Amino acid sequence: MFEWLKGIRRNVPKLQLPVREDRAARNQGDVDLSKFTPETKAFLGQLAYLELSAFEIMTAEIKFAPTTASKAALSEAAAKSFDKYRSLSRRLTGLGLDATDAMEPYTERIDLFHSRTTGLDWYETVLKLYLSLGLLEEFYRKLASGLSTELQADVEKALNDKTIEKFAKKVLTEAMGKDATLGSRLALWGRRIMGDVLLELRAVVPQASLEQLEPLIAELNGPHSLRMDAIGLAA
Repeated sequence: MFEWLKGIRRNVPKLQLPVREDRAARNQGDVDLSKFTPETKAFLGQLAYLELSAFEIMTAEIKFAPTTASKAALSEAAAKSFDKYRSLSRRLTGLGLDATDAMEPYTERIDLFHSRTTGLDWYETVLKLYLSLGLLEEFYRKLASGLSTELQADVEKALNDKTIEKFAKKVLTEAMGKDATLGSRLALWGRRIMGDVLLELRAVVPQASLEQLEPLIAELNGPHSLRMDAIGLAA
């Protein structure tokens, strides 16, 4: 598996990031994942637990926030994350499914992902949330292409909020502006996060071969680099 990750990184072309004004319009490609989409209960169960576990991490980190303002802002981000979970949970209930039962098979795996990506301090945890949630939510959006049109719209609506992304950008750029050494450490941590995210998305679609996933990895490398660049870090 790790040799595969190394091979992916060697084969992904070096990105030439366009000027900042043009990035919003940049085409990241369109890898079709519909044939790998899990059945509805499995799809929504995994995604719901991802959001619930993110909420748990955010609430646990509130007490470590360096300022009162950042405590309040992270509390708001946590609430929005819980709203994502609640929206997905309600969708499961609306389909006649039990949300807890749908999530249970995936809790150990997702908890293990979080344990592998535990930051050394508050800033590393915020960066982990910013990068991993951004990448995994993008992946689930693509994976939803195999669901019904109605369910795709529900997933897109549930994942639409960007509060944690805005929060992370603000606090990380401000902190790195005050501490010149923080940026170097976070850059290394961000690269590590990408590798663990690749292992997690591989676990979501175990039926897909490594070769079949290579185009997706290459495509996700673009958004990852843009997220890193948005806070002044090199991917």
